[in-house]
Amino acid sequence: MYPVSGSVKTVHFRTILFNAILLNKRYLLIWYTICFLKDKEITLSNRNHMKTVFLIITMLCLGLPGMAQNNEKKEFERKYSALTQEVANARKQKDYKKAEKLNWEKLKLYQGLPQQLQEKAKNITRLVYYDLACYQALQGKKKAALKNFEKAFNSGWNDYNHAKGDSDIDNLRKEKKYLEVMAKMRLDSDYLYILQQAEGYNRTETKPICYNESVTDTLPRFTYMNPNDSNLVQLRKHFNLDSIAGSGDEISKIKNLLYWVHNIVPHDGNSRNPEERNTIAMVELCKKENRGVNCRMMAQMLNECYLAMGFKSRFITCMPKVMINDCHVINAVYSNTLNKWLWMDPTFNAYVTDEKGNLLGIGEVRERLRNNQPVVLNEDANWNNKNKQTKEYYLDYYMAKNLYYVTCPLQSEYNAETNYPGKKWPMYISLVPEGYSTNGKPGATAYDSHNDSYFWQSPYQE
Repeated sequence: MYPVSGSVKTVHFRTILFNAILLNKRYLLIWYTICFLKDKEITLSNRNHMKTVFLIITMLCLGLPGMAQNNEKKEFERKYSALTQEVANARKQKDYKKAEKLNWEKLKLYQGLPQQLQEKAKNITRLVYYDLACYQALQGKKKAALKNFEKAFNSGWNDYNHAKGDSDIDNLRKEKKYLEVMAKMRLDSDYLYILQQAEGYNRTETKPICYNESVTDTLPRFTYMNPNDSNLVQLRKHFNLDSIAGSGDEISKIKNLLYWVHNIVPHDGNSRNPEERNTIAMVELCKKENRGVNCRMMAQMLNECYLAMGFKSRFITCMPKVMINDCHVINAVYSNTLNKWLWMDPTFNAYVTDEKGNLLGIGEVRERLRNNQPVVLNEDANWNNKNKQTKEYYLDYYMAKNLYYVTCPLQSEYNAETNYPGKKWPMYISLVPEGYSTNGKPGATAYDSHNDSYFWQSPYQE
């Protein structure tokens, strides 16, 4: 079962579910699930079993293109929902035999669909097989549970960390078949393990790998817009950024600007990107339409604020090895007092330190995760001032997934991704481990580099 901490509000769940199905977009369905899980602050240590979450995920599988407004589909959804509620009631009563029987009925219901609808809703099978494995294991039916656990994996169920901590299947842990399936699953979805297995960097590399006609024999330079640029001067005055940054030391100013962007607009990962992508325009748009922006837009806002206040800064797209559901965009801002880049994430109001309280940069956090060294998330890290983030979820799971490689524009500037007449688009470069290439992948960039020393060089380096 999927774990959830906190209370469950059925109305909220159903709103998410049916809005997603109504809008009928695959990426949106995936994102609603992600937002739901974040909203309920999933942790790897909290294993409360909420069947309502299972219903949401299985029903999201149904809301695929070509199935909307289909009477047969609607009847299936109605019966499937009713069965899922019965399973939840049986679980509450610890009647695992009945819960198993009801899941067989769910599978039979699915198998009764026309072939076309079965194909579109096939992700349901992985969830039902996993559910069957859980209820059979709880009854001590190990052989049957192992068979369905393997079927779940073969059908696409691959949440390694959840399976590893799910108490329903504790009695399977020493079984050979369980260990075999988990070993395969780990290669797909144990993100910290995947990150730790990545190759290292190559600091002797002197030129990037190029994927277009802009071939260069040298590593291209990163540039940062001058704070005296008229757009940045206007931004600084418009929001009185000097007052927001405060009169404290450099680090306090960096943090205060982070807090301000985190609070000035809400994060909404499902929002459409605005046409005008600068801080003033996005804040005004969010207020006018009572909306939020995604992590990429929030990071661009914070980047502009840092540049306006004279800091060297970049927005960094953090990418998984294989695109599964999402990536994440945060900021790297250079501290002159510490002589290093610092991790700042406006979406989650987050920064990271070592065990002694020393602030860390993105490259440092990545290496510490790879080497199992301590990393500490600030206590007030949160999503939309609603849900506290934990080190276990945010760093060990979510960012471990999204730190396989990183990418950013070579030019850090105002209106970086606003399309306007005469726009000269910045070139993007990725820092990738040796043996990996972005070429042909989602988010591919013109340049790849294996040289982390180059990528994280001081902005003042000649």
